[in-house]
Amino acid sequence: MTYQAIMFDIDGTLTNSHPAYAHVMAAVLQEYGKPFNDDLALKTFPMAAEQAMVTLGIDANDFDHFQARYEAVMAEHFDEIDLFPGIADLIKHLPADLKVGIVTSQRRNEMTGGMAKYPLMARMDTTITADDTPKRKPDPLPLLTALKNVHVQPSDALFIGDSLSDEQTAAAANVDFGLAVWGMDPNADHQQTKYRFNQPSEIAALFD
Repeated sequence: MTYQAIMFDIDGTLTNSHPAYAHVMAAVLQEYGKPFNDDLALKTFPMAAEQAMVTLGIDANDFDHFQARYEAVMAEHFDEIDLFPGIADLIKHLPADLKVGIVTSQRRNEMTGGMAKYPLMARMDTTITADDTPKRKPDPLPLLTALKNVHVQPSDALFIGDSLSDEQTAAAANVDFGLAVWGMDPNADHQQTKYRFNQPSEIAALFD
């Protein structure tokens, strides 16, 4: 299969951001008197912000304040977030004519703050965040919007992610899905995966 576009999730796929997420979320939830543990961290990590807040018991009237506090505290921890080993080389060696993009549940200011330091962002032909579409993953709209931006049909694209939400997004969009095993929840039951990539170099091998 020769793909014309490859789209990536960020958290757990490009970046090892789970430790920072768990630390920041615990701190913000403490301000609200809410509990947080490893199980909740794994459950909410791949969710869009609104879905995570509902799951964590945040009142809808507090969503804006909670999100603002989360983003403010996370901004203090961007330096703790690193690319997974091999990601920079993967992006660098993708074919020049391949359309490359990001589809994330992060807000745009969070993505910009956390990712701007990486040269690979200059390679992105499109980036879709939670601010760019009225629906979030696992709805297919964010992924389909990214593909529309680069003029590629779903049948000619590959989406790389680490979560069930990413897998469901790809399935709903009729896009092939590649599981980033290095960042996946080991307890997740993935059933609609075309590829299981144990390391980023295996993705590059598709385009050799």
